[in-house]
Amino acid sequence: MIGRTLDRYVTGRFLRYYLYALLAFIAIYLVINFIETVGKFLQKGTDVGTITSYYLYMIPFVIKWVNPIAVLLGVLFCISILSKNSEIMAMKASGVSLYRVFTPLVVMGTLIGVGVWVFGETAVPYANERYVAIKKWVFDGLDREAMMKVNDYSASLAGNLILYTGQMDAYNGRMSRPTLISYDPEDPGLATERVDAAVGEYSGGEWHFYDCEVRTFGPEGEELTLVEVEEMAVGIVEAPNEFAIEARTPEDMTYAELDDHIERMERAGKDPAKERVELDLKVSVPLANLIVILIGAPLAIRTARSGTALGFGVAVLLGFVLWGFIAVGRAFGQRGVVSPFMAAFLPNIIFGVAGLILVWRVNR
Repeated sequence: MIGRTLDRYVTGRFLRYYLYALLAFIAIYLVINFIETVGKFLQKGTDVGTITSYYLYMIPFVIKWVNPIAVLLGVLFCISILSKNSEIMAMKASGVSLYRVFTPLVVMGTLIGVGVWVFGETAVPYANERYVAIKKWVFDGLDREAMMKVNDYSASLAGNLILYTGQMDAYNGRMSRPTLISYDPEDPGLATERVDAAVGEYSGGEWHFYDCEVRTFGPEGEELTLVEVEEMAVGIVEAPNEFAIEARTPEDMTYAELDDHIERMERAGKDPAKERVELDLKVSVPLANLIVILIGAPLAIRTARSGTALGFGVAVLLGFVLWGFIAVGRAFGQRGVVSPFMAAFLPNIIFGVAGLILVWRVNR
C-alpha cells in the first residue's frame, strides 16, 4: 500500500513538472520561430488558416526533439523539491531506499520513450511532410511545377524494378541521369540488368531512355555484357503523375520506410551512411528520455540544497550537451568517421554510464 502511494505521489509530481517544461519549450520555440518568420508571412499575404496549419504541423517535430530536456527538467524539479521539503529524508527514515524512490521515474521514462517512438512513427512523418510543403509554397514561392521536381529521387516500381534519378520532373515527364535496375523475381537480392542513361522522357504512354549503357549480370552478380544504346523503351509502367512529387527527408519517413530506402540505395551501389545514422537516431532519441532520468535523478539530490535555479541551469546545460553530442555524432557518422550505431547511440551510452554511476554513489 505504501509503495503504491509512493509511486503515485512521485509520478504525479514528475508529470506535473515535465508537462509544464514541455509546454514551455514548445511555446518558446514557436514564438521565436514566429518572430523570425512573421515578416515573410505578411510579405506573402499568407492567410491565417495557412499560418495556423504551419505551426500546428511544426509541433510534433518540436515535441520529439525537446522532450528529453523536458523529462530532465521534470526529474530535477521533482526530486529537488522533494529533497528540499525533507520528503526524501522522511522516505529514507521509513526504510525506503533511493532506488525505490527512483523506480517510478524510471518506469515513466521508459513509457515516455515508447510513446515518443510511436509518436515519431505516426504523427511526426505525417506532420513534417505537410509543414515542409507549406514552407516551400509560402517561403520559397514554389508553384506546382517546381514542387514536382525532386532531386535524388528513388522508388521501387512494378516488375521488380528500382529507379534512381538525378532529378525527377514529374510535371514534365522527364528524368535526368536515370538508373533502372531489374531484379530476379525469385531472388530479390540478385540484379539481372542495369540501365544507365543520360535522360529519360515520357512519350506516347511509355518511358524512353537516351544515351544508355545496358549491363546484364550473371547468377553470381558478375557482369556479363555491356551494350551502348542510343534510345530504348524501358519497362516502367508508372505514369509521371504516379511518382512522388516531393522529396522526402528521413524525418518524413517511418523506420520501416527509411530501412527500405536504405536497402534500395545499397542495391544501386550508393552509400547510405547518412540515412543509416538517421535510422539509428529514430531509436536513440526516444531512448534518451530514459537515459536522462538516470542522470537527472541523482543530480537533483546533489543540487537540491543549492536551490531550484541551479537545478534548472544544470538541466538546460545537460540538455544542450546531449544535443551537442548527438549533432557531433551525427556529423561523424555521416562522414564515415564512426559507425552509424556509435554515432547515434554513443551519447546515450556516455550519459547512461554516468547516470548509473551517480545513482550508485548517491544511494551509498
